[in-house]
Amino acid sequence: MKTYKRIAKLNEAVKFVFEILNKPLIVADIGTDHGYLAESLSKESFVQKVLASDISKKSLSKLEELILSRKLDKIKTFVGDGLVPIESADVSVIAGIGGHETIKILKNQNVTPQGKRKCDYFVLQPAQNVNELRIWLFENKVKVLKDYVIFDMDRFYPIIIIDISKKQRNKKSIYNIWLGRDNTLENEDFILFMKDLKVSFEFLKDISKKRAKQDKVLYQKYKLNKIIEKMLKM
Repeated sequence: MKTYKRIAKLNEAVKFVFEILNKPLIVADIGTDHGYLAESLSKESFVQKVLASDISKKSLSKLEELILSRKLDKIKTFVGDGLVPIESADVSVIAGIGGHETIKILKNQNVTPQGKRKCDYFVLQPAQNVNELRIWLFENKVKVLKDYVIFDMDRFYPIIIIDISKKQRNKKSIYNIWLGRDNTLENEDFILFMKDLKVSFEFLKDISKKRAKQDKVLYQKYKLNKIIEKMLKM
């Protein structure tokens, strides 16, 4: 689904990396699908080139038609799995796929045959298994630059910006794993996200702390629900 706000926010995340590197960027759009993000990025002044990859040749053909019809000469397409067909990039966007698949790409596909990293900076927007991805980042001490949530087209989207070349002991807490560390109470999307989670935690009202402690995940939800209740009262 083409979601304009999500694409705009991903562009902003890439611009965040541009402000760090201070040079026109070569951006890899991994799993580009219809190429809406690739097209949007190609129109940004801070983007030098977009390397759009997808495992589906059929999906890429739609983007290639778009490139020809709209003369999007900044975009180059590649058929292949994840980062495999990409030689190198300044920043890679991995959006709309699951957290487990994202971990696989970061672990197994970011090194050239010569042993060099293909990319240091990543903008991650997992479609599911967000908590598992955050835990993996924390356990591997990957430097998380920003971690927040946006709301678009009746869905919540986490956006996590990382520098995989640097190690950092990130704070592994229930708050960070479930909510993302860089959300604020001034962020309307974040307040909506907390309210949505609270609704999904309604079943906890009949569960005691003692009962919740008997199950690790249930206790996480119990403690998180208390945090959300407190924050929504602020």
